[in-house]
Amino acid sequence: MKIVAIGDSITEGYPYSNQESWVEHLAQELKCHVLNQGICGDFTSGMRKRFKPDVLDHTPTHVIILGGANDAYEKIPLESVSSNFKAMVEACRQNGIIPILGLPTPSLLPEEEQFLIEYRNWLKSYADAFGIFIVDFYSPFLNRIRVGQGARLFVDEVHPNIKGYALMGEVAVRSFQEAAYSSNVFWTHSPICR
Repeated sequence: MKIVAIGDSITEGYPYSNQESWVEHLAQELKCHVLNQGICGDFTSGMRKRFKPDVLDHTPTHVIILGGANDAYEKIPLESVSSNFKAMVEACRQNGIIPILGLPTPSLLPEEEQFLIEYRNWLKSYADAFGIFIVDFYSPFLNRIRVGQGARLFVDEVHPNIKGYALMGEVAVRSFQEAAYSSNVFWTHSPICR
């Protein structure tokens, strides 16, 4: 199994190095090759444009697509963002790659979060309609925010801190483990990395 994670700064691991990212946590736990293709400041449109060189050319078995924070900050309408996600998923399907959609973590900026809510709702319905696996990075953060512990997970209003990235890594690992037990479709390639 070979995984590529494509996204923005939250995939890259900003403001830290890739070694502190959720992607690295996933790689260490699964003992798989997981390529971090997160680029700070990227939009879903940028992810779509670089999908061939950054994903397809590496011939992964799975790709985790996590984006939308910068789109939300710039108030980019759902119609544009959803078409970018659709194009990336379609590129996966045409190339025999299993797409996985990540639900973006919360933003503590209310205006940005309103857009992210729209994006997340669409991602969930789209994934449900087409049988696409989702990694829900959102709910564990929301649960902590609701009990007043949100500040412990963020370095600013948007980016996770070391604990936040570790939580994202745990969520990703748990999601992959659950998928291994619940879906033969998800594991069309070898489920064991070791």
